[in-house]
Amino acid sequence: MPDLPRTSRATHVRSALFVDFDNIYLGLQREDPAAAEQFATDPTRWLLWLQDNLPSEGEDGSKRKVLFRRCYLNPSQFGRFRPYFTRSAFEVVDCPPLTSGGKTSADIHMVMDILDTLSHETSFDEFIILSGDADFTPVLLRLSKHDRRSAILAIGPASVAYKAACDLLIDQDTFLEDAIGATPSQSPRSSSGPGPYTTALDELLRRIADKIYERASTSGELVATELPPIFREFSEFTASTNWLGFNSLRNMAMAVCQARRDLAMIDGDPWRVGLQDEDAEDTAAPEAAREGARPLQFVDRARLIEEVLDHVRMVVEASEVAVPMARAAQMVISRFGDQVLSTRWAGAGTFRDLLEGRENPGFAISALKPGYVYDPVRHQLPVDGRPDELVGDPRLNALAYRVHQLTDTPYLTSGEYARVFRLTAEEVNQHGYFLTRTSKAVRDRCIEEGAPIARASVNFILRGITFGGHRFGQNGAEDCLDLGKCFFRNVLSLCDSAGLPLSQDEQDVLAEWILGDLRRELAGGGEPDSEAPSAAPAAPETELLQEENEEEVTARA
Repeated sequence: MPDLPRTSRATHVRSALFVDFDNIYLGLQREDPAAAEQFATDPTRWLLWLQDNLPSEGEDGSKRKVLFRRCYLNPSQFGRFRPYFTRSAFEVVDCPPLTSGGKTSADIHMVMDILDTLSHETSFDEFIILSGDADFTPVLLRLSKHDRRSAILAIGPASVAYKAACDLLIDQDTFLEDAIGATPSQSPRSSSGPGPYTTALDELLRRIADKIYERASTSGELVATELPPIFREFSEFTASTNWLGFNSLRNMAMAVCQARRDLAMIDGDPWRVGLQDEDAEDTAAPEAAREGARPLQFVDRARLIEEVLDHVRMVVEASEVAVPMARAAQMVISRFGDQVLSTRWAGAGTFRDLLEGRENPGFAISALKPGYVYDPVRHQLPVDGRPDELVGDPRLNALAYRVHQLTDTPYLTSGEYARVFRLTAEEVNQHGYFLTRTSKAVRDRCIEEGAPIARASVNFILRGITFGGHRFGQNGAEDCLDLGKCFFRNVLSLCDSAGLPLSQDEQDVLAEWILGDLRRELAGGGEPDSEAPSAAPAAPETELLQEENEEEVTARA
């Protein structure tokens, strides 16, 4: 039947849902068995999430209705989950094994049903496919030719072409946490606190909050990695070994924000601490409400702005190099004191906003992190080295970037990979493994050590370790080198799947990128600088590759 005209369609988005149960369940089981069970036993929960929370392109904010829902599973292996799907109004299609290797016909059934549904008289607007099988790529292209929207969920590695062929790629972590509800209780490290606050601790948190506010007022926020150096300016913090009893950077930052109403935690990757507007009576200066604080004097804000700009121009003229924004802000605070802080930079909100509020301030302002004020005639801006200068060896750098582009392997330094493997082993050994909790904890531990490694990168590494054949918590204590080897094996597999054949020499270089600093750290007992250039491998990694190949052959056998 020909497609119905778009104008004749209902106000809601008509969706058809196809679930490759074996593919999703087994993918989740490799990463998190508890999440796999939640997916299989409570489909109503994630079905409602897909219907109500998945972004749609309906006009006038129209809602989604999943009018067609079908699940394809192997009854001999997963028949026990059938009742959960039938109770959620799914049509369950049995796809028993057809070969001695256990291969089912689920993908063929799904392809035929999708094509049949494409010509259904309902004229579906959207096709949601829960499967990471790249064999569905031609089907997605066919849907696109018929002007139908497609959304896919792939657990674990998925073909780049497969992801590019869909209109919406459902985020794995969002699906795990929000749709399935795979959110365990917090680990002891993050849930404990210092107990009842003392007067001394209250006062210390207020002083730290004031310093955070002063530094954040430069641009409006501070990323998490900028907080520990500020904390270390206080002797009470340096004498503590557990973040003043809060046990983690994030918990301590939350307590600091509670000590001052114009500071707030901002979620992100990494998370940040930023300024927020207070109530009208508190906007002028939170300090004024404190006992013993000096009453604020009237400040001519227009005059203050001119004086600040004049001072910044003088600082830029006197400098031989571009001046970092934070340094310029500190020099202004030293010169004008409470006048700029109590008035929130003369009403501008932040130091950057004050400078950018003048069309021609007499100097240039760079958005290049960490931000600079400079004379474009005399000063040359520093070059942001990442990602082109990720590592020192050009050959290693070129291969790493090529692998990153074709496989999505995180573009981290060898030292950063060493840090993730080490902290993952420590976290799992101390608190066990649960993907969503472990990835957050490892991300926060990296931040505490001054390495702002994105949670998406941590998730990719954790998934790569499991797809490399490792099972967390099943073989005794975790060893960071073993984790690194499993991830390395998975990267080799991703390169092969992406059509990027690597010579023996290139595999050795890849091993140096992923494992080089970790091996040096373990051999020397020290921790390499994550930003230091990595040297080229001194000798071929044939021993490692032989070991990996032997393990792979054993696993297949």
